Amino acid sequence: MSEITKPSEINNIHIIGVGRTGGAYIEALLRTGEVEDNLALEGATLSGLLVDIGEDDVQIPNDYARSLKARLAERGIPTERYHYESLNLELPELTEFTKKLKKVRKPYESDGGSGLISDFPDSFTMPKLKGHIPRAIAKAAGAFGLYLDEKPLAGALERFAATAKKCKNNSTVIVAFSLAGGTGSGIAFDIARKLKAMDLGDSVKIIGVSQLSHSGDGEYENSVAQTLTLEDIDGFASGSPDNNPFPDGCFIVSSEHSWQRLSAYTSTGVRAVRQHFKQLVTNRFVSDSFMRWALQDGSIHLESALGKKTEGECLMLNVAKLSHPGVQVLPGEPRSRWDNVLQQWVNFVPQYSGLVDGYSTESIDAHLYCARYMDMDLVDEELKSLLVSNFLGAKKDNYTSYQNEFFDELTAYANLIFSGVKKEDLSAYSLGKAKMEDLNKESIRMEAT
Repeated sequence: MSEITKPSEINNIHIIGVGRTGGAYIEALLRTGEVEDNLALEGATLSGLLVDIGEDDVQIPNDYARSLKARLAERGIPTERYHYESLNLELPELTEFTKKLKKVRKPYESDGGSGLISDFPDSFTMPKLKGHIPRAIAKAAGAFGLYLDEKPLAGALERFAATAKKCKNNSTVIVAFSLAGGTGSGIAFDIARKLKAMDLGDSVKIIGVSQLSHSGDGEYENSVAQTLTLEDIDGFASGSPDNNPFPDGCFIVSSEHSWQRLSAYTSTGVRAVRQHFKQLVTNRFVSDSFMRWALQDGSIHLESALGKKTEGECLMLNVAKLSHPGVQVLPGEPRSRWDNVLQQWVNFVPQYSGLVDGYSTESIDAHLYCARYMDMDLVDEELKSLLVSNFLGAKKDNYTSYQNEFFDELTAYANLIFSGVKKEDLSAYSLGKAKMEDLNKESIRMEAT
């Protein structure tokens, strides 16, 4: 176990969430006590922006945002240190959409954008707001918001940047989105590209946080959108830094282990309701786990991970959930039962990692979170043995672990950070490519950007 040397000053976090998953990461950030305490420090700011198509998924993040502002006022923390807004992009009917697409192309491409769709399949109809938005449609909607009429997205980014620039500390802008959905993966790259052009300063990093689908995601599991977005991210990471929207790094976040842990023993109730609940809990747990880790100890672990990133590759953060309240071991049962349960789910780490057989990496950081009565040393040693033998081999000295007490005495998990992954290292990519073989070219084209 490694000792933590806390930094002399904190690294501030700012966040842009795109789509439903991006909203979940904003919620997670605003739920942490650390973000409130950070804003109490002189020179700190927090800027937040949620961008979506439709209003269904913005209400809860907006509620958390209002709550934080009220808490700051109660503590006497200047509220001007904090800026948050949400923006719902319009999705006009097809005739108007086509007109806007033609109008936006010149300013979009003149500003460095590329990949706007040129035309639509003959049978194409505009998607419903509550359904899947193809990447090509979302990308165009984002372009309309950046370059046409009142330019609402451009204005929101300017206001976001203004608060971020007021920060006197080093800071990191997180752009969070789902790989599998169309809204986030369709708009996030252009948002980051515009943000880069705003000259936030040398003390500001811009990183991507992109979440993989899991096996409970239905039609989104290993979707075409995810497969093509992974190709885009991989190309950005291995190409010129000038063309990379996330020049300081991009995390691929895996939620499969958490999904498996939650769903393995959950079988009661109405199936559709149970499925929705499991998806909601899994996604919230994963985003909470990432953001708690990102803010922990003044963001020293986030900065360390970015510093270890393999050149030309992305980072991977796997949220490996080892126990869940009321599952396998119930409140009131002997606590000694946890040893076998934790060992069982540690052994699932390679299987649910989302990494292909034969994958290896340069370094691994393991952040373990357990209740104080659990045998954390035992879990730590077993986790190290498994990760070194499967993913590090002779580079065993490049394994670092950290032990943390978790506030819920029935929950244990580990955030596992792999210093470098390419698209071919992800089982989701090969499965997604295979899935595309059965699809027609037009449906694939609507997910390309």
